[in-house]
Amino acid sequence: MTETKSLNRMIIHPDIEPGVIDNAMLTRCILEYGPKEEAGRLFAEEGVHLDEAQTVRLEFQNILRIDHLWMLKSLRKLTLAHNLIEKIENLEQLTGLNELDLSFNKIEKIENLNALVNLEVLTLFHNKIRKLENMEELNKLLVFSIGDNLIEDYKEARNMAYLRRFRFLRSVSFKGNPCCDDPMAYQFMKSALVRVTYLDYKIITDEERENGRALFRGLLRKLDEADEKAENERLAKEDYDSKVEFYALSFVEYLSGPELLESMFEKDPDGSLLLKLGGELLNFYDQYKEQYVETMAGLVEYAQQAYNERQYEIKLFKDLVDNALADSVNKSKEVVKQFEDKKARLVEQMNEIIVKFVTKQATLEQLEPSIVDLGETFNDALFELWKSLMTIEMQLFEQCEESRTQFAVNLTEMVSKLLEVSRGAFGAWRESELVWSTRQADTLANMLGNRLLLGDAPPDLIEIMMDRDTMMNVVAQSSDNHMRFIDAREDLLMTRANNWRDQLISGTNDNEIKRNRDRILEINYFIDNQREAWTDMQMSLTEAVDPEAAALFGDDYN
Repeated sequence: MTETKSLNRMIIHPDIEPGVIDNAMLTRCILEYGPKEEAGRLFAEEGVHLDEAQTVRLEFQNILRIDHLWMLKSLRKLTLAHNLIEKIENLEQLTGLNELDLSFNKIEKIENLNALVNLEVLTLFHNKIRKLENMEELNKLLVFSIGDNLIEDYKEARNMAYLRRFRFLRSVSFKGNPCCDDPMAYQFMKSALVRVTYLDYKIITDEERENGRALFRGLLRKLDEADEKAENERLAKEDYDSKVEFYALSFVEYLSGPELLESMFEKDPDGSLLLKLGGELLNFYDQYKEQYVETMAGLVEYAQQAYNERQYEIKLFKDLVDNALADSVNKSKEVVKQFEDKKARLVEQMNEIIVKFVTKQATLEQLEPSIVDLGETFNDALFELWKSLMTIEMQLFEQCEESRTQFAVNLTEMVSKLLEVSRGAFGAWRESELVWSTRQADTLANMLGNRLLLGDAPPDLIEIMMDRDTMMNVVAQSSDNHMRFIDAREDLLMTRANNWRDQLISGTNDNEIKRNRDRILEINYFIDNQREAWTDMQMSLTEAVDPEAAALFGDDYN
């Protein structure tokens, strides 16, 4: 008996049968909230495809844990309200989610929402949350419900400042939190949440905002200053990211400026430690940095120019192919028009024959030679059409193949030139690294064992500087780390440039082969349709002819 009680204490909710999210629960809930009556019957007969479901409501299911939702690839709205969930988790695959309702649960912390970058509506009403956090990636948030939780201080800067970061947020629900018991709470929130239009589902008037600003002028000034700083940082980051993105198209991202060199030292604990000696060593480091920036500036400038040249080459190639396609289409239209003119005359003659037969002006035996001649003439015209269309397509394919071959040669030359320039730049970087390493070793050798010169250097650095072999090994290890870093960055540039060229050329070839095959299928399909239409017209005679007489037409008739 004692053992049973002990086990019960380990269960979160011992008196409740827990609900487990699985395929059966998802299917049942989708059917329950799906179409009704006849539409519902058809929906059920077709079967539930979880990967196509856009709305899922799992309410009052006693769910303890969010799980098994990864297959809902098309999900836009998820409701998990009125359950026993204690942690937000396992939502990483639902990147297309627009609405998430986790109200009436037992959640204590906002977390694991970073992947939901398209989320617009987040409902966390009636939980146990004390702090607003971990929502930085929800840049599209429009509606946020955090009412009936445990947020205590309405003036706490981290909460108001946190909500002010969401530029598209228009509706917030706070009612039911301990902080709202203070009669001044809503006046502060109405003035602090400057972008929010609705607070607890009531519109905020201009007068209410102004009254709040008069009461909390000093605190709001701090929030405004923090906002301005955050906005400037955001704009600076966007500008930096846009430059990185542009440089990435040229394969030289992070090579403009000293950032990459600085990160090289940050990732090298030995080099970073030695720099703490300061003095002349820092002067040499600054010189190293200047040489690096100057060297890479030349590479970046050339890479941007090379990118523009590649884009121009791509445009020329596309224009050439588009012009060739347009010319081919015009030729094909002209050939088809000539065929249609011939066909119209033949159809007119066939209709005359049909009229003669129907009005009994001539017998089938008398008309048979004319019918056969018309069929042969039509087949000859159709064959000539097929030959002409296939010839035009073959000429186009050969012309495009020549263009693709030259395009590949031109791109290869352009990429090769870029890689040649990059090898020179990275070679110069390696030379600068060797000069730095030599200067560093000489400077450290002059300070070796001299505690006076070492000053207040860290103990682990002093230990290194007490032994020549140890010091030289650390310098050598640092230099090796730097060389590997340089090699890796050069390999990255070369690999990305070569892969870009190969993928573009391969994609161009694959697209042309697919276009050619589709065009050939289109031509054959058109020819077959024309032949069937002619046969159907001949078959109209069977309405008045018995099977034995129809057999006189042979293959032309069938």
